[in-house]
Amino acid sequence: MTITPPDPGPDPEDAQEPEGKDAAWESIVADLSGQIDLGPHFRNEPPPQELLPPPDYIDEYFDEGYEPPEAPPLRVPTDAIARFAWAGALGGPIVMLLGYLFGLGGVISTAGLVATIGGFAFLISRRDEHIPPGEDFGDGAVV
Repeated sequence: MTITPPDPGPDPEDAQEPEGKDAAWESIVADLSGQIDLGPHFRNEPPPQELLPPPDYIDEYFDEGYEPPEAPPLRVPTDAIARFAWAGALGGPIVMLLGYLFGLGGVISTAGLVATIGGFAFLISRRDEHIPPGEDFGDGAVV
């Protein structure tokens, strides 16, 4: 016993297209070549004029320039404890990385971690000591 599939019917791609579709397509293409009337709700207006000022005005605006004041030099900590704290905060991650990369053992990597955390905590704890009396820069940048 063989089962034959049912007849799918005529293929929609093989069917003849009605002439109405061709005529509609030709009218659409013909309308694209000229001005399209969009009805009473849309007005045919010329494009808006340029919103940018003339280039010479822009050049004058940017030629003024802004010269920021000279930044104060970075202060090097004078006490040895602060220098060790900076060395631990900046050098600790390098020691940890080298300890893991070269397999120097967990002791070296742990020492780097302790130096990083200790140096960072020390620098944060002494942060308020470096603000001059009467000045509070805690609200952000000074303009």
